[in-house]
Amino acid sequence: MAETGEGYNRGVLNEDLRILLALEPVWTVSINGSEFIPARTDDIEVHDSTLRFRRQNRKILNIDWLRPNVPRIRTHADVLTFYPGIVLPDRVETRRRRRGFQNQIAPAIARFFETRTTIKQSPGKSGTYPQFIFGNRAVLTVDAEESTPVICGIMRAAVALSKRIPHRIAVVVPSNRSRTLVTRLHSMPAMQAGFDWLQWKGDSVEPLDMSLPDSETRVHDYREPDVAAEVARICAIAPDLLQAVPYIPGNAVSIRLRGLEVAHVTEGGTTYPMGEPLQPLIETLANDRRHGSRHPLARAYEERWLESNLIRQIRDVLPVRTEWIYPQVPSFVGEERNIIDLLAMTETGRLVVIEVKASSDPDLPFQALDYWLAVERHRKAGDFQAKGYFRGQVVRDEPALLVAVAPLLAFHRTFDELLGMMPRELPFLQIGINQSWKREIKILRRKGTLR
Repeated sequence: MAETGEGYNRGVLNEDLRILLALEPVWTVSINGSEFIPARTDDIEVHDSTLRFRRQNRKILNIDWLRPNVPRIRTHADVLTFYPGIVLPDRVETRRRRRGFQNQIAPAIARFFETRTTIKQSPGKSGTYPQFIFGNRAVLTVDAEESTPVICGIMRAAVALSKRIPHRIAVVVPSNRSRTLVTRLHSMPAMQAGFDWLQWKGDSVEPLDMSLPDSETRVHDYREPDVAAEVARICAIAPDLLQAVPYIPGNAVSIRLRGLEVAHVTEGGTTYPMGEPLQPLIETLANDRRHGSRHPLARAYEERWLESNLIRQIRDVLPVRTEWIYPQVPSFVGEERNIIDLLAMTETGRLVVIEVKASSDPDLPFQALDYWLAVERHRKAGDFQAKGYFRGQVVRDEPALLVAVAPLLAFHRTFDELLGMMPRELPFLQIGINQSWKREIKILRRKGTLR
């Protein structure tokens, strides 16, 4: 969606920009397409047609929406592009880094396999996972400089490659970033036996260390904050739109409108991430962030929106207790996760792990497994009840149920294949919903059962 500098409602667009910039704590800002600098939300202000950035005021001339959450702002002084988060990999530099890694690891692979055969190198289909083929063997690798989702995605990439070539495949992962993969392999004997698992030490290749401890996760203490009156006051402004969700790490309540936080309530006070007063903000969000809208806010942070709708309609989807729905419990320590996790409980006391995805993600089955394994470790240790969750209810001593919820067309074509490699004791339910879930969630397909 692009807006030209002539004939558009500049005031409305600038208000949209102000709202968007409040959604992330940190942005990476490109100045004239070259310099990239991090900036905190507190350092960015939008008032009318003025953008204040780096202590300088700039007059906004034009706003282009490169993506729903990536605005490019043309000012009288320069062009600023805002990217959410603090890391913005340069594509050229990324390609150069990957080629360098491929050239560095190739001789180490030859030494490990003691081969003098010419090794055929390939960057792979996407360039993310360099490949090597010699004789009747193939090797799949990933650089330690990649993000956590990319490194963990090599498992799915290995399965895909095994369907395209007849070779025995060795998978080489960074030794200092292999913990999640090792945790998965401990529970997936077929996956462990189906490939040769190796590790890259920076100058040599050797067998993967399978003695690593499981991925580190944490269950925060849960104490319901004494903020019911304040939460009720705020939600009364728009009871059909606003939703109170526990924010457990901060002992707070997050009040959201279609997944976007408009108020953060603690016993010490209330903050408003998008500013005040709330009434006009709510009206703006309700109009722009709605089903059928082509506004950028209707396409930004869709997973949060789907999570919000799912919590609101949870009894239409799953037979769980509505008073016990905990987001992101347990939490992963020091890892990037681009998936929404919910922990709930059935009427009979069995834990339910819910994975939510609004768009296609081929790694969904393995990401869901990571969360289920973490929940199982903490369930067996009795951590949930010890930390204050599910008060008054005994947690059944049975494996948690794993449920994946996503638009039916968003389930990747490899989903069933990857699911077949999961632990046999894992009880799984796949729920495919309608594409128009922003208006109302409707179940189109259930696969599996809640036992």
